[in-house]
Amino acid sequence: MLSHSVFAQRCLFLLAVLSLCVPLSRGAEAGERKPVVVATIKPLALIARDVLGPAAEVRQLLPDNASPHGYALRISERRLLAQADLVFWVGPGLESFLVDALGSVAPGRRVMAAGLPGIHWPDAAVVREHGHPEAHDQHLWLDPRNAAVMARALAASLVDAGQVDAGMSAAADAFAARLGDLEADLDAALQPLRERPFAGDHDAFGHFVARFRLTPAGYLRDFAGHAAGARSLAALLARDDVRCLVAEPDSRLTHMRHLADQWQARLVVIDVLGADIGGGGSYELLLRSIAESFAECLAGGPVP
Repeated sequence: MLSHSVFAQRCLFLLAVLSLCVPLSRGAEAGERKPVVVATIKPLALIARDVLGPAAEVRQLLPDNASPHGYALRISERRLLAQADLVFWVGPGLESFLVDALGSVAPGRRVMAAGLPGIHWPDAAVVREHGHPEAHDQHLWLDPRNAAVMARALAASLVDAGQVDAGMSAAADAFAARLGDLEADLDAALQPLRERPFAGDHDAFGHFVARFRLTPAGYLRDFAGHAAGARSLAALLARDDVRCLVAEPDSRLTHMRHLADQWQARLVVIDVLGADIGGGGSYELLLRSIAESFAECLAGGPVP
């Protein structure tokens, strides 16, 4: 049987060990906490997940089927923004509903894609007949080089804040390299179709069209959603060489089908927000899906 003094000594030793273990276990738990990155729309969420992988928890703010034009934030979504370690958004040109809500989020906790150096902006066909101010097409994720710029900025922001390992910069570089390969593949596949004109309901494809040098005949609405001017619309409707018509899920599809019949053109519906990309999808899958839809419309066959 242990003496009272030996038992007391062992108890004191055990208490000392436990006192050392408690702060160590708390530190381990703190170290295991993943930064929460809130991406406003699905294309940005896809980019963030592709780059950050398991190193961060990426949460998508808007539902897949919600348009960022005129969206109204719920209380729970405002709370999510306030609690995020980093908010990844396009900018006020697309998501004006976020301006007030992000006023309480420190600049160091925001990455605004539209304001990043290196973002490419294609020439905009500005409708001046209605006096609308000039603006950029905000669907900038449709250019893979812009996605690479966003990925590197996202990684750099988290690395600088000490929320992820410095190796995340290499992950962003690897993602950019994959996008370079994807761009080359899609460019080669779409090259034979570049001279074939297409028309669209909404000028939301400017970044994709400029990168892959496709030929738009015109659009019924500009990138801001305003109706085309009378002259532009008349010139478009007078064309007889358009055999591809591109719509979006929120287009007036009955009207678009009538126009397709009038032109004897193929009609495809392309979702630039990627709502049709499943939960296990990726940004690369989104871009390839858009390229395949254009190819099917212009030539009747998928991209290899």
